[in-house]
Amino acid sequence: MTPLSSSPSVDLAARAPRDGRWTPRLVLLLIALAWPTQLLAAGGILGANATAGVAQAFHTTQVVWFGLTLTLVSTLLTPFVIKLGDLYGKKRVMLAMTALGALGETLAALAGSFWLVLAGRAVAGFYGPFGALSFAAVRDVFPAKLVKPASGIMGSSVGLVALVSPFLAGWLVDNWGYRGALWFLAAATAVAFALIALLVPETPRHAFDSGFDWLGGLVLGGGLTSVVYAVGQGQSWGWSDPRTLGWLAAGAVALVAFLFVERSSAHPILNLGVLRRRPVALALTAGGLAQTVAFTMPGLAILLALYPHIPGVSDGLGWTAHHNAVVSVSWNLVMFGVGLLVSRYLRHFDARRIWCAGLAVMAVGYALVGFHHSSELELVLTSCVANIGAGVVVAGAPALVVGVVSREEQGLGSGMLNMLISLFGALLTAGAYAVLASDSTLVQGTAFYLDTGYSWIFWLGALVTLVALLLSLFIPPLHDPADEEPGAAPQLA
Repeated sequence: MTPLSSSPSVDLAARAPRDGRWTPRLVLLLIALAWPTQLLAAGGILGANATAGVAQAFHTTQVVWFGLTLTLVSTLLTPFVIKLGDLYGKKRVMLAMTALGALGETLAALAGSFWLVLAGRAVAGFYGPFGALSFAAVRDVFPAKLVKPASGIMGSSVGLVALVSPFLAGWLVDNWGYRGALWFLAAATAVAFALIALLVPETPRHAFDSGFDWLGGLVLGGGLTSVVYAVGQGQSWGWSDPRTLGWLAAGAVALVAFLFVERSSAHPILNLGVLRRRPVALALTAGGLAQTVAFTMPGLAILLALYPHIPGVSDGLGWTAHHNAVVSVSWNLVMFGVGLLVSRYLRHFDARRIWCAGLAVMAVGYALVGFHHSSELELVLTSCVANIGAGVVVAGAPALVVGVVSREEQGLGSGMLNMLISLFGALLTAGAYAVLASDSTLVQGTAFYLDTGYSWIFWLGALVTLVALLLSLFIPPLHDPADEEPGAAPQLA
């Protein structure tokens, strides 16, 4: 009889043969995990397009909460999702999250008042931390030799989402208003529930104590939520406003308090020992910074495309949303194609070298965008260079995390990466708007941005990418999941 592993439930998940071949079952399994993961990105694009319709339908000046409510709930719940996935298995938690996500979007679509819309979006926010579990689930259910390629394909599929979603959003909103976008999200999330239920095997538990550190989760989630909220509101409130400073201070105090709460907890919600390891800290920080640039900069570039061109007042390109969607097909295809190519070779080459090369190209690309963005041709050429690097980043970041944590720690690593992307994304967006505001003109209460500001937001993206590259140079050789025995931690310095 084969002896049991030291962690008995590690072998509960049905795994494919160890030869690393793709089979129809594995392809379907990847689709079942990638669909709900990238639905988060599609939801962001659909939600952004629906925002104006929500504001007009309910005559509200508080429409910012339509997106912010979902973000804050998602940030608050992420620590709990990580721990619950380890305690009860990721499949069960993913099913609960997708069910609540579909319910929340349905409630928002049916709502007859703005506050009920926000209530529905708050419920939908339970689905927000899905990525914290899906990438970790790949390591649980795929053969070890396919963990890196499968993770890379899941990450790079964001390029396909960015390619299709603007056209889908325009069609839905133009024909059925904001409710069309919400009904689509509800239906797509229900499909995600069915895919997980039918195709994803039960995942192993990586924690066996029955205790749960509710206080630690609330302090950590609340602290992160407070910081993200303050940064998100800082531009409208003012950075020296007592409300901004108060929320920032509350968040900082909560995060410091979390360190003491976890030390005294019998059942800590996060294993801080893992996060103190130099390779883990470097990989998570570099991965979070780089993915933040890859995800955030295209959204900021939409400002350049859609703002009007008024000589001496506004240096936007003055495109329509449809024209911008057509032009952006080029660089989104580049991101998707490069991501797929990189995913194929991650198992054969040193992922660190591929990762660092991608960061270098992305930094050069966004530096070029800062210099050359005044026409369709210039923006296509420079953005394609940037998205060659971005394709490497979105495919390589999951492999980076896989290479510095053990299988049992994968949920923590993926969850912390998600939290850092949310935090860094809020900071980068706030920084970009501050840069734009420093070179703007105000006409009848509306701010219009000049070319220097647009240039600097792209250069800011390049600078953040260079910081990620510098940190990445100190990451030691990565562990290969194919060489890992169940329960073993990577042997990294």
